[in-house]
Order: sequence, then structure tokens, then C-alpha cells
Amino acid sequence: MPTVPGQLDRSTMPAPGGFTNNVEMAQQINQNAVFASLANEAQHLRTVQAMKFDYTYGLNDSIVGQTTAAFFITIEQGTDFQGLYLTGSCFSYDAVNATDFPTPNSLGLVDWAARGLSMHVTDMRSGRELVSGFVPMELLLTPGYGINFQHPYPFKYFFLRNSQIRFDIRNRDNANRTHEFNIAINGYKILTPQ
Repeated sequence: MPTVPGQLDRSTMPAPGGFTNNVEMAQQINQNAVFASLANEAQHLRTVQAMKFDYTYGLNDSIVGQTTAAFFITIEQGTDFQGLYLTGSCFSYDAVNATDFPTPNSLGLVDWAARGLSMHVTDMRSGRELVSGFVPMELLLTPGYGINFQHPYPFKYFFLRNSQIRFDIRNRDNANRTHEFNIAINGYKILTPQ
């Protein structure tokens, strides 16, 4: 078939990848160390991802002022979970008086959205306390005090399947001031035999 100057003659080009069939491709891979290495790496990644993959557990709720309440994240039966980072944010009772932490309110005062919120974290399966007493939430939930997500808090802990993570949240603000909060534990799930 004649071609237009500057245009490829596709009739003489090999099949995509230069292989005529899968058998020829497999033979080439076995004979070429680079192809074999890439094929082995891809197989390894498929195998690992089948057993270990990134995952985030989230907790979104609110708490009324002058109260302490327990909130839970449950690790499912089928997987263990390796926590890596703790992140989160809070929103105060009133967008006029305060906004998402850690931004100060619209009046330029120091009334942070997380004002008065603190938390205590426990692995219920082992009974292990993961923080010492009640820690102010602004110290643990994505510290950095800027508009952008900056420094996730390292939270390296291995949770066994069927575990419950208990977050005791305390709101010391006025009784009529409900604060919303969002907490995420970022890490990866591990599928292992029971």
C-alpha cells in the first residue's frame, strides 16, 4: 500500500509490542533479563497487594460542650491493621465565632475550633493506652498550624483483627457549644491466616 510522504506504512509494522502472540512474548521475556526483572516485580507487587494494601479508618462525629464521650473504630475480622499516621480536623460550634482548626476565628481572636477538645486513645483488645491521659486534639490532629495539610502525626501501632480503638473525647467548652471532629488513622491492612 503506497504511503503519503511523511506517513508510516503500517502494513509492514509488527504487532503491538513487536510480538505476534503471547507465546513469543513469554519467550522474549524469559530471554531478556530486563523484561524478566520487570515481570517478576509485577508479579511480586500483585502478590503483596493481595495481602497488604493502604487503608484509612475514619471517625466523624460531634460532642456537646462540658461532656466526655467514647467513640470507636473497629478493625474488621478479616485483617490486621498497621497504623502509621493519625490525622484529623475539628469544626467549632459556630462558623462566625470560630472556623476549622487551626485557623482562628473571623474576629482575629484566639478561639480555635479545637478549643477545649482533648482525647484519650486506647486499644481495647490489649487494654493498652496509646496516649498519656487526655491530650489536646490540636497537638495530635495534623499539627502544622497552616492552611495546608503539613505534618501528619506518626501513629505506628499494630492493631489485631477484631480490635476496637476507643477515642474518649472531652469538650471543655461551654455546655451549648457542640464541636464536630474528624479523625483518621492512615496505614495498611494485612491479610494473614487466623
